[in-house]
Order: sequence, then C-alpha cells, then structure tokens
Amino acid sequence: MKAFFHRNPVELHFGTKSLEKTGELAKRYGKKALVVTGRESMRKSGVLDKLVGYLNEAGVDAEIFDGVEPNPSYSTVEEGAVMAAKCDMVIGCGGGSAMDAAKAIAIVSFNDISVESLFSGKEPPGTMPVMEIATTAGTGSEADRYFVLTNPETKEKNGLGFRCSYPVASIIDPELMKTMPPRVTAATGLDAFFHGLESFVSKSSTPIGELYAKEAMRLIINNLERAFRNGDDMEAREKMALASTLAGLAIDAGRTTLLHAVEHPVSGHLNVAHGEGLAALSVPYMQFTIPSCPEKFAYVASLFGEEIEGLTKEEAAMKSIDGVKKLLAKVGMDIGLKKLGVEERMIDTFVKEASKSVLMKTNPRFASSEDLRDIYLKAMEF
Repeated sequence: MKAFFHRNPVELHFGTKSLEKTGELAKRYGKKALVVTGRESMRKSGVLDKLVGYLNEAGVDAEIFDGVEPNPSYSTVEEGAVMAAKCDMVIGCGGGSAMDAAKAIAIVSFNDISVESLFSGKEPPGTMPVMEIATTAGTGSEADRYFVLTNPETKEKNGLGFRCSYPVASIIDPELMKTMPPRVTAATGLDAFFHGLESFVSKSSTPIGELYAKEAMRLIINNLERAFRNGDDMEAREKMALASTLAGLAIDAGRTTLLHAVEHPVSGHLNVAHGEGLAALSVPYMQFTIPSCPEKFAYVASLFGEEIEGLTKEEAAMKSIDGVKKLLAKVGMDIGLKKLGVEERMIDTFVKEASKSVLMKTNPRFASSEDLRDIYLKAMEF
C-alpha cells in the first residue's frame, strides 16, 4: 500500500432541519456575515429569508451579496470581496457556484489581493471564516477546499484549493434540495457521481478517499433516478445529499481527473451546466482511461449490477460504460456536446485549455493533444 496523507477539517452538520443551526454556528465567528448566493433561486424558495432569520435570532447581522452567476467570474468575486471587508465571516448559500464564490471572496477580501494573484502559485496566508450551506446534491464544495472560477475575458475555468480554503462548518440539509427541478437534480447528481468515479481512479487516490468514492457512487446509482422522478422523495434526497458530501470528501483526498479537465472549457465558454458537460464527455473519457486501471472500472461495473462473472478484468471494466449509459438515459442526460452548443471549430481552443489543466496529471492514462481532440470529437455525437 502506498503512503498517503489525509486531512479534512470541515465541521459537517447533516440532516433535515440542520439549517436551523446556522445562527448558533455563525455567532462563533462574529456579529456580521456576508451571505453569498445566486441571483434568484434562494429568494424564490424562501431559503434566504429563513437563513437571515436564523442569523438575526442569534445576534448576527446579514449583508446579502446575490450576484453569483452559474460559473462565477473574477469580477463577481472582486465585487463580493469589497462587501466582505465590512463583515466578520462569509456564508455561501446555494449550489457549487455560490459556495465556490464564497471561498474565493473570503480569501481575496482577507488578504486584500486581486483574483489573478490567487493563481500565482503561492499559498495565501489566511482567509475569513467561511460557512457553506448546500442546496444542491452535486458539487461537494461544502466538504472540500476547492473552488472554480471563470476568467470573463478568456472564458477559461480554473480550479484552486488551499489549506486555508476549507469551510469552517457546513450545513447539508436535504429539505433545502426538494425544490431542485428534475434537470438540475440530474446534472448535479451526475457531477457528484463523476467526482466519485474520477477520485476513485485518480493517480492521487488514497484508501480513505476510495472508501468515500465507492459509497458515493453506490448511493447515486441507487437513488439518483428516484430523486429525479420524484423531488419529494425525501429518502432519495437524503441519500443524494450524503453522496454529494462523500464525493466532495473523495475529491478532497484524491482529486478529479481528465474528465473535469476536458469539461471545464465547455462550461466556461458556453455557460452550460457543469454536470451536463460531464455527461456528454463521460463515455469517451471512460473508453480512453479504462485500459490503465481496468480493475477499478470493473468494480464500478459491479456497483451498477452489471453481469461480470467469468469475464476478464478488461471485459468487466468495459461493462462500466454500459452502466453509465443506462444511468444517463434514466435521467435524460444521454446527450452529446452538439446538444450543448459545441461546434467543431471550438475544439482546438478546448484542447489548448484542457492541456494546461493540473488535472491532466492525475489521470491514470496520459492524454496527448490528439487524444484530447479525439475525446471531444467522439463526444460530439454521443
């Protein structure tokens, strides 16, 4: 067994009604919070009003920054950082975009730096306390150090993670996820599934991370369609919420891989849902990667219940693709890149950007520029 290091300091509060704990948790860190959220959904669902009420009851004032777009940009983070300078903590409330933006806002504000300087390769010395409230079951940002930002000029998406960027505490309340529409349920759930799959096969995987990844995948395979078909199925919602958090813990331990590297240019340039991009690229990614670790993909096939007895490990591994295809079809995500608006002329740009991703290094099989191009072309018609 290879040596490994594991650290995750996030205080997780999971369960129905756990949103009610927010005020008591927040008052540990001061008397004024910047609440970072998206432009509409948290207000419409009533979650934002409830959150502010719980904060106020605990003696914490709330300043609202509701300007976060689906793929948060540098300028959005800088705008939020100005507001955060007057606060004691930052609370991200929403899906991955809001939670990622909260982490970046806290670091930029605390250190009084530009967003660009985050990419200098130097570890920031510290951050404001960050709490996260997850309202989708997909990103796992509530449980890890990572955040992804989009350069508004180049449309490139870049992921970062520092020792200081872990949330101090996170709320995972499955009740907040009941209002997710079916397509959002599917896209976010698939994001979590591929977090599990990629961290499981990653060259950076650890025994602890693999345990998180296996359970996350199992829960998603057994519950995503249920949550997609019936948003009020609270048992399925609870299990999907747990799976998302477990998958976040998994990528914190083992990172994502080539699939995320090739997807980021798609959602960065076209502003499509990240999970939809992952779905479109997943099968060509698996076809490319399987030869380097067939035994792990054979295990994934077994999670899907595919019949693998008597097969070689290579044959069994390929059955994992059948399982993924069936899952995608069940939730209406058996789509290709063309359906997301990708045109063949864009592929050269995508290849160039994906090639620069640090996630290229964690994939078990090295991908050349021609390999990347082939993955994109195969994904066009999937």
